[in-house]
Amino acid sequence: MDKNGLLDLMTRINTQEVGVADSRETVRWKALREAETLTGPELFPLLQEIVLENRGKAKAKRDVRMAAGFIYGRLMEQAFDSESCAFFLHWLGTETDRQLLCSMLNRICDWQRRAGRTIPTGIDVTPILALARDDRLHVRHGAIHALRACSGRESRAVLAFYLSQEDEKSFEYEMYYANIAMQSIGEPEDIPLLKRFLKSRRPDLKMTAQYAIEKISERGLP
Repeated sequence: MDKNGLLDLMTRINTQEVGVADSRETVRWKALREAETLTGPELFPLLQEIVLENRGKAKAKRDVRMAAGFIYGRLMEQAFDSESCAFFLHWLGTETDRQLLCSMLNRICDWQRRAGRTIPTGIDVTPILALARDDRLHVRHGAIHALRACSGRESRAVLAFYLSQEDEKSFEYEMYYANIAMQSIGEPEDIPLLKRFLKSRRPDLKMTAQYAIEKISERGLP
């Protein structure tokens, strides 16, 4: 697929239709599924070029970036490489659109959840760490969740910050996503932070903490 083919795919991804009874019959749904079949790493430079050409707050440019982010994120599951990952994270650090940020963070979660991939040591994950403390609730939650793909002491320190808060009511969702992230990147020294939730009255916190402890313990076995 060349650049024009990618742009055509993005146009179809952004197509809005009304009156279609089955969403699986829409142009958008079919285009999204087509995007998920792409596997060629040669598409990364083309996607990067498209993203850089469509910077700005105009809706048309934002829509192109949204579609490009979906394609890029899915392609990373199939053709992951450090250079392309670094571009995606740098883009994450410069993007301002809330919805697009949440979508990009979801793609990072999928790298780990769907493909079992984590971001290699040496790639700067500062943009995710910063967004994990963002004032925008959904962005913050998405970033904490995305830390499941970011092994390393700095990532675990952010998770520990939320897991150390006393007020479960105020930080319930931050704690929930932190527990899930710990399932993937937690170390034995993090288990004491998780044990407190085994007595939580909030079922989601109790369940996710218990599973995190189990996964960490399994990784620590010889």
